[in-house]
Amino acid sequence: MKSKNNNLILILTIIAIIAVFFAVITFFFFGGLGSRISGYATTTSTGEVNLTVETLAVINFTTNVINYGSGRVNSGSSHAALTTFATGNVTGGNWTLQTAGGLRLQNLGNVNVSLNLSSSKAAATFIGGTTPVFKWNVTNLEASSCLNSTGTGETGLNLYAFFDVNTTTTNFCPRLNYLDTADTIRIDFNITVPADSQTGALTTTITATADTTLL
Repeated sequence: MKSKNNNLILILTIIAIIAVFFAVITFFFFGGLGSRISGYATTTSTGEVNLTVETLAVINFTTNVINYGSGRVNSGSSHAALTTFATGNVTGGNWTLQTAGGLRLQNLGNVNVSLNLSSSKAAATFIGGTTPVFKWNVTNLEASSCLNSTGTGETGLNLYAFFDVNTTTTNFCPRLNYLDTADTIRIDFNITVPADSQTGALTTTITATADTTLL
């Protein structure tokens, strides 16, 4: 009888030892102690990628010459009218416009710019004679290229109408866009050459200036 009791105690002891073993294993691996004692650990670290993109303000006349060639006011006419439009660009004279469509100006940079225009000569010094006319007209060649100072549209801009060209720098576009699909304007001209105008090669220089300080 005593032998049976001893065997039972032995069996219970073994069962208790096994239970404790599994309890320790469970604590180690499910309680997190195992990772700390075994040397395995989970940690994180961060890195950075840095670069600086410089701003670039560049404008360019993609069409930079308007040339009517040689001509004169028709005999008996008081003047000739010249424009840069595709059709009907010469009346009352025999000039031939070489390239229709006006000057084309594009923002090639990566920032919006404020666009100013000036001419080296006004009508009197460029053409001369009795009541000469020299006017320009700025329009969007690509929609939304030239926007107002708030960038919300064309309200308040001097677009689509002719104004006297002068030598004073004039702001025509408070915000010339730099987006590839909306970065190009067109500058057309309306010229009246009187019969008593100056003769010879008549030339004026149109200067476009881009400014980023006003934006």
